[in-house]
Amino acid sequence: MAHTAHTTRSAGFGFSRFLGEIFDNIRLSFARQRAYTQTFNQLDALSDHELNDIGLGRSDIRDIARDTAARV
Repeated sequence: MAHTAHTTRSAGFGFSRFLGEIFDNIRLSFARQRAYTQTFNQLDALSDHELNDIGLGRSDIRDIARDTAARV
């Protein structure tokens, strides 16, 4: 005799998980934007001489800020 188990999934659980993922993505997006902005502002506040001392040029700031945000 074959035995089967029936499981029921609540539609609410799937929807709440979906909403949770949306909010997690929104939080991640805000965290990445914050990291980008902070990094950009901190590096942009340095003088050209200070940037040169750490091996950077002003043209590197956006790329570094973008890389930092991507690692959040």
